[in-house]
Amino acid sequence: MANLKIKALGLPAAVTDKFANQKIITVKDFLTLNYMELHRKTGLTYQKLSLITEAVNKLTAPVPVQASFLNQPSHIMFNDELDLFLQGGIKCGHITEFSGSPGLGKTQLCLQLAVSNSLFGKVPGVLYIDSEGAFNPTRLLQIGVHKFGIENEKDMENWLNRIHVWRPENLNDISKEMSSMELLIIKQRIGLLIIDSMGSIVRRQYGAEQSIERGTKLCSLSSHLKQLAHTFNIAVVVTNHVTTKFSHSIENSASIIPALGPSWSHWINSRLHLTVLNNKRQIVVSKSPELPEITFAYQISTKGLELDV
Repeated sequence: MANLKIKALGLPAAVTDKFANQKIITVKDFLTLNYMELHRKTGLTYQKLSLITEAVNKLTAPVPVQASFLNQPSHIMFNDELDLFLQGGIKCGHITEFSGSPGLGKTQLCLQLAVSNSLFGKVPGVLYIDSEGAFNPTRLLQIGVHKFGIENEKDMENWLNRIHVWRPENLNDISKEMSSMELLIIKQRIGLLIIDSMGSIVRRQYGAEQSIERGTKLCSLSSHLKQLAHTFNIAVVVTNHVTTKFSHSIENSASIIPALGPSWSHWINSRLHLTVLNNKRQIVVSKSPELPEITFAYQISTKGLELDV
């Protein structure tokens, strides 16, 4: 929390500008100065500084919590059958990627994750970053009804209110709002952050000739996501499209691989790849710190993603 930006407190722009001009950018910068130093640097009155200090303290000071919340979740619920194979579900504190070609169910998977976590998550808030405009509330409700049997109107309203949807224009928008995300995670008890799709939002902002710029921005964003996952023990789930890799050593040889390059692959902790083999949809656990490379057949139904068992 010490690195939380001052502007995330929602102060007037004139006040945050005064701080920024004196290189008081983060909460840590603010707390290292006393009232006299702050007054001398910013010209703000004692009364205004007192109010700002109170707001900072409320945000950063330890707050008593119920004992049940001290037992941090290690995974978030995803799918009854698949969770067994994944040794508990999607791991908290990690970045998990679902990659695959269009039409294989990556967004359906994200919607199911959002529903299950908002209903049963120990920290039930969901932040859903929808970069493609694919978030479908009607489909979300359908999964809630058919998969989890939620039909009471008040229950529906309660769990829908725990899912916060944001549609950024580009990577810069996401980077600028990192401080606001921290506040939302705290205030709304976010346990799951979904970005659908990382591949799409990167491709929309950067062309093939901008690989260096793209790599720099993606590295910075990945670092922030990793920090959010670790600091708040939340599950970060991203989707990614695929690209074709041509082999120079074997003539006319090509393979389909997840996009965004090898650097991005190093940042993510786990990768589940969606593919088709013999006309059957399959999920391949291709990267995991805990699991071997295993494959599951699946289908998409009114309930969302279901394993073929």
